[in-house]
Amino acid sequence: MDVDTSISSTPLSTLESSPETEYESRITNLNSTPVQCTTEHFSWRQLTDLSEKLPELQEQFGQISASCMGDCVALGTVRGLVIVADYLGRVKAMLGSPTSSYGEVSAVAFSADYLALVAGYASGYVVVWDWAKGTTVSVSRPLQPSDGPGVAGHPVDMAVTFVGFIGASKHRYISSSAGGYVLYHHIVRRLLTTMSTVQLSSPDQTTDILFEAAPLAYGGYECATDDLGLVAVLTSAHLTIFKTRHGVEQRYRQGCQPPIIGGNAKKQRPFAKRPYAGCLSWLPALKHQRAATATDPVASHFTLPRLAYSWGTSIHVLALELDHKVAANGAPLDSSGSLARLRFEPVSKWEAIEDVVFCRWIDDDVLLYMTRSQRIFVFETSLRQETEVSASPPGSIAGRPWVTLATGVEAEPSYAQVMSVCRRRVFAVCGESSVYTGRLLAWTERLELLVEQNRHVDAITLATGFYQGRTGQIVVGLPRQKHGGSSAALEKRRHALVGSKLVDLMRAALRQTFDDRHVGDSLVRALASVCVVACLAIDSQSLLFGEVFERYTANPRRTRMYLETIEPFILSGDIAHLPPQILNAMVDSYGATPQLVRRLGDLLMNLRLSPGEFDIDRVLSSCRQHRLWRTFARVWLSMGDPVAPVISILAAASSEDDLSSDASVFAGEDGDDDEAPGIVIFDYLDMVIRGRRYPDGKQIRPQSVAEQYSTLVTELVLPPVETTSRSLSSDELRTTFSTLLALLNLGADRLLVTLNHVLGDPFTGLVNFIVKPETGGVVSKHSDRSLRRASQVKSFMQLVVDTFFVLATSADREQPELLTKRQNGLLSSFALTLYATRFPLIYLTDESVDKWSSILLQLDDPSTRVEREYAFELLFKLNPPQSYDDYIEPTRKAGFFRVLESIYRTLEQYDLALRTYLDHPEYVYHRAVFSAIKELAASRRPKTLEGIAEFARGSAVELVEVDAESFVNTVEAVSSLNHDSIVAALADQAQAQFAYLRALLDPTSEALSRSPDHQRSAVTVTDERAPPNIGLSDEQHIVVYPFRSLVPGSEQRSNKHPQEYHERYLELMCRYNPGNVLAYLRQHADLSPEPFRLAYVQSICSKHGVSDGLVWVLMRLGDFSGALTTLIAQMDQETERMRAAVPVTLNEDAEGEGEQASALGDADRERLVDHLDRTAHEVDGCVDVCRAALSKLGKDVAAQSAHCHDPDTPMSNDVAAKAQSEYRAL
Repeated sequence: MDVDTSISSTPLSTLESSPETEYESRITNLNSTPVQCTTEHFSWRQLTDLSEKLPELQEQFGQISASCMGDCVALGTVRGLVIVADYLGRVKAMLGSPTSSYGEVSAVAFSADYLALVAGYASGYVVVWDWAKGTTVSVSRPLQPSDGPGVAGHPVDMAVTFVGFIGASKHRYISSSAGGYVLYHHIVRRLLTTMSTVQLSSPDQTTDILFEAAPLAYGGYECATDDLGLVAVLTSAHLTIFKTRHGVEQRYRQGCQPPIIGGNAKKQRPFAKRPYAGCLSWLPALKHQRAATATDPVASHFTLPRLAYSWGTSIHVLALELDHKVAANGAPLDSSGSLARLRFEPVSKWEAIEDVVFCRWIDDDVLLYMTRSQRIFVFETSLRQETEVSASPPGSIAGRPWVTLATGVEAEPSYAQVMSVCRRRVFAVCGESSVYTGRLLAWTERLELLVEQNRHVDAITLATGFYQGRTGQIVVGLPRQKHGGSSAALEKRRHALVGSKLVDLMRAALRQTFDDRHVGDSLVRALASVCVVACLAIDSQSLLFGEVFERYTANPRRTRMYLETIEPFILSGDIAHLPPQILNAMVDSYGATPQLVRRLGDLLMNLRLSPGEFDIDRVLSSCRQHRLWRTFARVWLSMGDPVAPVISILAAASSEDDLSSDASVFAGEDGDDDEAPGIVIFDYLDMVIRGRRYPDGKQIRPQSVAEQYSTLVTELVLPPVETTSRSLSSDELRTTFSTLLALLNLGADRLLVTLNHVLGDPFTGLVNFIVKPETGGVVSKHSDRSLRRASQVKSFMQLVVDTFFVLATSADREQPELLTKRQNGLLSSFALTLYATRFPLIYLTDESVDKWSSILLQLDDPSTRVEREYAFELLFKLNPPQSYDDYIEPTRKAGFFRVLESIYRTLEQYDLALRTYLDHPEYVYHRAVFSAIKELAASRRPKTLEGIAEFARGSAVELVEVDAESFVNTVEAVSSLNHDSIVAALADQAQAQFAYLRALLDPTSEALSRSPDHQRSAVTVTDERAPPNIGLSDEQHIVVYPFRSLVPGSEQRSNKHPQEYHERYLELMCRYNPGNVLAYLRQHADLSPEPFRLAYVQSICSKHGVSDGLVWVLMRLGDFSGALTTLIAQMDQETERMRAAVPVTLNEDAEGEGEQASALGDADRERLVDHLDRTAHEVDGCVDVCRAALSKLGKDVAAQSAHCHDPDTPMSNDVAAKAQSEYRAL
């Protein structure tokens, strides 16, 4: 198209001019204008002069429909005019004519040098203006019906929504319309000024909605990407990037990935439930200094462009990467001179809380975007950190709904023509008569704003975050880690900038807060907290303990606030030292109650203290007064004296009136076990000897101090002595071992547990103890200097054993009152166990071992028998004696049966070895005899098997009493044992024989008798005829009456035991447990071969009066008459017993009116009910017998009837009739 220059405009020369520097000064002076809407991060300020002129301009030129703001302001109106003005509202140019056919201005944009301006119109026209001259450079008209297919243009009356120059050029630009057309325009100046137009994109009527089209603008620095003329087009379906220089070419395309709904794989747009929304923004190449890195060895001075775009709530960032090395300005280094090859790499993605409708870069790493509810956020792409900086400006921003008007599709309005970003400032046209500019506040401005609002605590907190670099927000004005560089250098610069400001803020806050008498305690406490954090951050404890503390000392209540504020920092280790004035204030404030004293002890333990810094006597006195021994020990240890707590706590525990009671020694005040002396002293010894702090258990540093503390405490408790020296007198022993004896009296068990735990710590292996030789004694002629020198150094475990040896041997013979029997037994057992398990690390002479072993054997103390036996057993294995016979009787007398078993096994007396299990006083060892028998039998040695058989026969009764069933299983498992010999050995003990046969023949009867179903269905009473103590459980002494009870039968069909076993067991059962006879008969009646003879069973049941078994046998033999007779006789007996159970006859006709009959007692009533139940069961038994007899006779009659009706049978009818009459009579 030819360039149309017919339209004239008002030239710049006819308007008032302004200096070039006026923009900068005006923008700078904007900070002094009244604040309209300011948050902590963002400040909106109204451009007052321009806003005041807007009503006049709109009245003169028409309502504003589009705008672009940079070094100057371009305003498009609905009358088709474009007004260029400055920020004072002075008009520089008026472009266009109200009578032109362009229509409403829908988009405007400046060139990079602000000398050219491109405007899009609602009618489809695109015009480039030289606004300084007021003339048109080119005009692109909309498509006409007469245009051919090769002509590009916007449709008629389709509003042009986006325009923009490409790079630094004033002759290449793009335009896009609301219908989805994107055109690339190139003005060619040769002989004639012509313009070529290329269509980059056309709408897809099914899916595409054009969101925004934007060229890569000029960033103030030439780069290789400028030669490509990049243009980005964002629709609802795709992002497309074109190269427009040297031919139009598509270089990148990315599709939106909508969700798949249903099984038909139909794509749904991501805006199905809300209007369409999308936007994009180019970040041009910027100049920066970047050092070479390991991954990028070429040092560069620029950043390559980036593109940010959004679909709905998703924000994406693409980085442009060059495929070959370039120079500092991005020019290729190879000789081909070809254009730079680009790659587009996704570098970041973020999900906003709402649909994004506007986004622009305000820095090389900071993207500003606005959501559909006009909330403004800042997103740092490298840190992936989002900050909401502001809500909408004071006036509402009215977007332009061009897409909805053109297509009828609901979409979010476009804000590109009412909002602009230039030099990190946001410009917005709000309403009809207001223009606002907004910017991110610098860090100093944010602090000043908080101070102006009297939010000193928030200001100090924010400044501390600035100093530490941990705000989690966008920060303007402080160095950030980007484009390489040293993080240490950045931190140093940040500290230098913020440190002094933070100190000034604290001083100002303290001054204003404490000068105001009406300030509440909550604010004072909060101020103390932020001041402590700030002072620790800048490492200024002089300020914290100086000016800050002085402000809080004016009021005791506020002094407590200060101390409570620094308390958690002391416990966490952030504060390790306090000056004397604060320590004394803490002692004064924390000494009133036990809880406060305890807290004081916790604090002192975490501080480095020196003598004389505070009143320690007052603290210790408070600890004694409130019996806070845990705190007492902590304070002494923090002062570097590990011995004083042991002496003081033991003295306090010994002075208790009721020392023998654990309530006073092992419980603190108000039942607090943590502060009890009996708990504290042993926990303290455990930790300090292991080189750890009390009570947190942390390692004491340095190592030399830990070893020194451990040595001092150990030598106090276990004084190093020579075991070969002369015997000490009673006074010398009590003086030398006073601490150890006090600990033993306090709790010997706890002391040994503590020592055992200490010995398990590797730290104790690092500490050695020197034993000084006695000066007054006579040196033995067998000792030389080398041996004496070697004996002077002892390890901790050697020291324990030697000390306990001296005490144990002295208390056993010479001074028995020195230790109690229990104490001697525990000490001897512990030391000898330690010696046996750590040999040869511990040395004892043979004489000492023998002497100590005799103490273990001869000590008469049942409470320590287990410990003494274990120690003696270890010694026995470590050093076997030459003659075992000498130890048999002493070990038996001492009750060391495990040792005795070992002796008998060594002597191959296996029957006596097994006998020790039964002689042991604990029942668990009795049961272990069966496992021991099987273990010995596994060797299959003839002598061993013979000893087992002899033991089993001789101790059969005792083994049955221990566990008859286990005994039976053992007999069956051991080849040298058999049931015949055991049964024969039990012949004289009927009860034991019964229990053995029962476990052999009827092992399930006990389980059946204990079954809940069986107990519910059976009526059980105590069998008074069963003698006590027959080796059966209480549940087996019950009588289970027949005919109602359902005893499950066994599925066993073979009998593997002799018949005499069963018959003997039945005979014994009739004597001792008759209630189970019937169940046994039913269960075993069908075994093969026959387990018992019915005639024999009948005789023994009749002999012992087992009526239910007798009835069963008679029925089995077919004697129904005898069974009924037996049952009736039994019923008569129960009836007589029932009558005898009623001592007084209930007489309704008792003499005397109003006199009631005497009632039955509880015992009589129970007996009556018992006999009634028995009688009822006898009646039921009679009925069952009758039914069985009738069933039997019925079967016989039926068989005879069938036989009579058989024509081949010669039986007469008389015989059949006789049989039937007998059946009816029965």
